[in-house]
Formats: sequence, C-alpha cells, structure tokens
Amino acid sequence: MKQDVPFVGYFSLPENDKSDSQIVKGLEDNLSCGQSLLTLSSDLMHELLVHPERVSSVKKLYTERGATCRCAHSDWGEGNEMSLPFEGDRKRMIELTKRTLELTAEFGGDTCAFHAETWSNESLRPRTLDQWRSYIDDALEAVLPVAERCGVIIALENIWTEIASPEELNGFVERFKSPWLGLCFDAGHANVMSASGKRSCGWLPWACRDTGVIPFDDHILDKMLPNIVTVHLHDNASDTDSHDIPGHGNIDWKTVMGKLKTAPRLRSYQHEVSISFGYSARTILDAFKPLFE
Repeated sequence: MKQDVPFVGYFSLPENDKSDSQIVKGLEDNLSCGQSLLTLSSDLMHELLVHPERVSSVKKLYTERGATCRCAHSDWGEGNEMSLPFEGDRKRMIELTKRTLELTAEFGGDTCAFHAETWSNESLRPRTLDQWRSYIDDALEAVLPVAERCGVIIALENIWTEIASPEELNGFVERFKSPWLGLCFDAGHANVMSASGKRSCGWLPWACRDTGVIPFDDHILDKMLPNIVTVHLHDNASDTDSHDIPGHGNIDWKTVMGKLKTAPRLRSYQHEVSISFGYSARTILDAFKPLFE
C-alpha cells in the first residue's frame, strides 16, 4: 500500500485482558503483513494512564519489534472528556489529557484523537450548546501548550451531538488558530449521521437528549476537510456504528477517499475495525488496499 500519507494499522485488546501477551499478539499480527505503523488505541491508552508503571515495559514491546505508534486515541468516556462540565472533576480531566498527549509523543505519535462529546452523568445535565462550548474551550486553552511542547496535534473527532458536528468542531479550530489543533474525520460516524442514510441508530435520541436535535448531515466530510489531520476508516450500514471492514457496509469509499486525498493538513489514515469481528491484520489490510489504488 503506497501513498504519501501513511496508512496506520490498529488493534485493540480484549476487554478483560490487557496483558503483555495480548499486546504482543496484536503487534505480531500487524508486523507479519508489514504493518509497523500503528495506533495507540483508547483501551491501551487507558491501561497506561491507570497503570503508569507499565509504560516502560509496553514501550519496549513496540521498540524491540520495530513498531511505532504513529497515532493515538484518548481514553474516552465518563469524566475523561474535555466537555466535562465545570462542576465535574476538571482538574483530573485536564491532567489526564496532558498525560495523554505526553504518552502519544513518547510512543512516537504526532496526532491524538479526542471525542468532543458529552457523556456526563445525569446530575450534570442538561446543558446548553454555549455551555458545552465553554467547557471545551477552557480545556483546550489549558492543554494546547502541552500539545505544542510534545509536538502532538489534538484531533477533535466527529461523533453524534451538535457539539461534535462539523460546524462546532471547525469553530474550535478557528477560535484557537493553533497548528496543534485539528480534526479527526471518522468515516463510520459520518455515515451513521448521514441525512440520506437510514437515520435509525437507536441510541441517537439519548445521545442528543440535551437539545433534542440530532444533527444529520450529508456534508460532514466536505465541511471538515480543510482541518482534517487524521482519519478513522471503517464501514457500517448507517444504522449503527459497527466498525466493520470496507464492503461490509454502504459507505461510498470512492467518493470519501477522493475527497480525503485533497485534505491539505492530512497526516495519516487510520483504520479502526473492531476486534469483535475477529479479522486478522492481513484480512483488514487486504480490505483497505483497493481504497488506495
């Protein structure tokens, strides 16, 4: 697979087994088909944040085998995201975000994807769109100096709610005007949110419960394109976020890839196929190869 912008492999770990042996299994599966550039997945990031004593030994597993984490994904979820309201434990979240950027750099990455999303517990809801903006703005102001120091671009990812819509994501980039802030385009998420898709993902009303607005949009990629620094590639049938290989959904890959090739800031393509399918790295790589021909 040859192109100027690298294709980055990915593996995640079983929910109940984050051992060295599972990491080695994922590494060797990818390396067996020549895939040495990898993503530091959100579940492994979580493990390294919770168990900092493992950082050196896990890093050694990569370096000994000639593997590099070109990209990373933050530990998303309750209490960990930049949209955490001011009443939450913001100090913990900010320090977690800073350490995430440092770990990305330590493992060789130049981008780290973050969800600009709202998973807060019900005691911190509802909130207005202006409030969600203020929470994320405040966090970015605190962590962008660390991103610059580490040489890592914060890549805000399109998800489901209005605060993670292309208009809002571009707004953050435009307000800060920092080379260390960009966007991560997630092709699967965009397909679920397509206005001309099935519009049937069952948990969208819950995710968008603050405003009651589900921001379906057929032009997510077009709107994000100028600020995209990395992408998550995976397929679905627009009815749920299945994270499958190309051809096992209804994404128009010819159109998507044609547009991505014009993204002026693009630094990497990542696949993000779910471990639940049990595909080998070779199967995944073979599925993506036609997209780059």
